[in-house]
Amino acid sequence: MFVAKAFGAVAAALVAATLLPGTASAAARVSVSVSTADPDYATQIDVRGTGFQSVPKAHGGIYVLFGWVSDGAWQPSKGGAAGTTYRYVQDSEAKDNNGYQRFVSFPGSDTATSANGGVVSADGAWAARMVIPGARFKAVDRTGNTSEVDCAKVTCGIITIGAHGVVNPTNETFTPIRFAAPAGGQAQTPQTQTPQTRAPATQPAPDTNAVPNTDAVPGAATALPARAATVSAASGAAAAGGTVTVTGSGFAADEQVNVVLHSDPLFLAPAHSDAAGAIAYTADLPADVPAGAHTLEFTGAKSGAVGSVALTVSAAAAPTAAPAAEPVSETSSWWPAVVAVGVVLLVVVVVVVLRKRKKVDA
Repeated sequence: MFVAKAFGAVAAALVAATLLPGTASAAARVSVSVSTADPDYATQIDVRGTGFQSVPKAHGGIYVLFGWVSDGAWQPSKGGAAGTTYRYVQDSEAKDNNGYQRFVSFPGSDTATSANGGVVSADGAWAARMVIPGARFKAVDRTGNTSEVDCAKVTCGIITIGAHGVVNPTNETFTPIRFAAPAGGQAQTPQTQTPQTRAPATQPAPDTNAVPNTDAVPGAATALPARAATVSAASGAAAAGGTVTVTGSGFAADEQVNVVLHSDPLFLAPAHSDAAGAIAYTADLPADVPAGAHTLEFTGAKSGAVGSVALTVSAAAAPTAAPAAEPVSETSSWWPAVVAVGVVLLVVVVVVVLRKRKKVDA
């Protein structure tokens, strides 16, 4: 009985040591109402997103596309490009397009009037209805070359990326969709329109002097007059993949402060002001930020207060090889097993000693 209890305790300790809890982190996720589409006919699906970054009053939002992505770094934030690392069914940017492509706007964005996929809520959720035209489509790259994609031979699915030229790694996802003829010969909606193979029209630059049309979007807030905030960095230089510490003041109390790295717009994790409207923020720079002059811009989501700091980015430092003499990670991964073996040996020794004592006493 004693030995059984001891071994039970050891087993429980070993399980607890090896099943270490992981760190949960919120991430953008997409769910679809139909995971299998018809290869020869159009299939209508409902697409829902959660955990996306919602940036109030920011330019752009999320493009929701149907297409193919390559293995590896297909994302625009990692150097990917349309027609090369990902291909999708082109569609008109008009609100009443064919449904192959949707645009989900940031709340209060200057581009919200063209959204045909709704608005990202404050908690990062959105929903849109799309049409998958079938398993085969033609895609156009940036140079105008056309290529054909056969989703019966490669994996296709729902792609989400930053919209209107604004790169946002947080909102880049891919959700696979399979293709198979429906069981029982169920009728589908025939695909009568051939997907457009032209590239989407270029989004015109917003007129900064135009008066916002708040009547076009129900519940849209009137644009706040811009006011200056003061921000400063501990250092005006950093390496790609490094960090920059920034402090600032002049924002509204307890508001989200959106952070964008220019010149190519790239949304970083937002900051948050305290009760006095001040921020203390550490910007994590992506490893692929090109070397040169950049600007970190901070914009209050409620106040509209704007502050920026110049930043010179140098190339990422070359990774140094870890010393071969001390494989710390491998050794540390064995310690739960070593401890468990030690406990087992200790239990065995105790049992042997107790039995010897019983024999002597007898």
